[in-house]
Amino acid sequence: MGPDDTSDDGDTGDTGDTGENPFAEAVEQGLADHVGTVEPSEVIVDGDTTHYRFDPADGPMCLRGGDYWMSVREGAAADSGDLLIYLQGGGACWSALCSAFESLGAPAVPESGMLNRGLAVNGFSDWNAVYVPYCDGSLFVGDVDIDDDDDGTIDRYHRGLINLSAALDVAVARYPDPQRVVLAGSSAGSYGTLVADMLVRTLWPEAELIVISDSGLGIGKPGDFEFIPGLLDEWDALRLVPASCQDCVTDHITGLPRWQLSRDPRLRFAAISSYDDAIIGGVFLGLGKGEYEQAFTTELAISAAAYPDRFHRFFFPGTLHTTISTDSVNGGGLQGITANYDTTVVQGTSVAQWLEMLILGDPGFGDRID
Repeated sequence: MGPDDTSDDGDTGDTGDTGENPFAEAVEQGLADHVGTVEPSEVIVDGDTTHYRFDPADGPMCLRGGDYWMSVREGAAADSGDLLIYLQGGGACWSALCSAFESLGAPAVPESGMLNRGLAVNGFSDWNAVYVPYCDGSLFVGDVDIDDDDDGTIDRYHRGLINLSAALDVAVARYPDPQRVVLAGSSAGSYGTLVADMLVRTLWPEAELIVISDSGLGIGKPGDFEFIPGLLDEWDALRLVPASCQDCVTDHITGLPRWQLSRDPRLRFAAISSYDDAIIGGVFLGLGKGEYEQAFTTELAISAAAYPDRFHRFFFPGTLHTTISTDSVNGGGLQGITANYDTTVVQGTSVAQWLEMLILGDPGFGDRID
């Protein structure tokens, strides 16, 4: 079945209630190879937040070899059954362009955006939260070390897959049976969710799964059918794309979520973007005026038409990049570059309100397209 071979309601997955993993094919191709292989080397308890540090000798590390850590923050009701997994953004690094977070600071969960528990409107304020920082430049999928200048010394440690796996190992040990999991990612983290969701489903097979993709919607360079496959191949991640999905990786990778939706009826997507994102469309993809808007609106219209009840869109005018990581109260963003979770509004609804409506099942929830 191709990614668009669906019935009108989009519920054509051949798994879901059978107890089988809808993404077993990706697991067989190596997606879960690092699951259960690493233990934290240090655990730091700080009130309701616990930080887990990993020894680079065990595998997890940042782009230049530095330590990797992740954090868990207890919600107001630790046994609530709701779990938020947040993948941080921070650029990307490959042979032609390297502009990414290369190391991590002191362990902390940022109190901003959807992680800000003090916002007047934030449906996730009392959820258990897993914070997965980003520092290896491979969109959480890399599994390769690269010596760029052939001098015998590694220059780039793309350990995204083992970093993600180590973080999810901690998460599943702490929260083995959530009723609902929201996997949210911003920018690089948003691109990361497009593969990470298959690993999340593998580890939490019974949970409702909602993916929030903020400013990283699977768009590549229109008409360039070598760019995305080349990136994934450089990071040794092309093998993670299910072989049966022949249209998953083209000039975009938007076919992968459609393939996932066709197989997992308990999966939903919420996609958020400005129309002319200057960071994704300009800095990383090098697209001309209007090209990014044309690409993502066309591609995501296909997804929404195929799965109208499970693929949702929030699009707003302008060039700003990301919304869910920053807010107007605690900041956390860059003036003139990032938008805010609580003040980015389309049709009278902010991103924060829209996502709260999503998780509450509000009858007024639906696409917000300006």
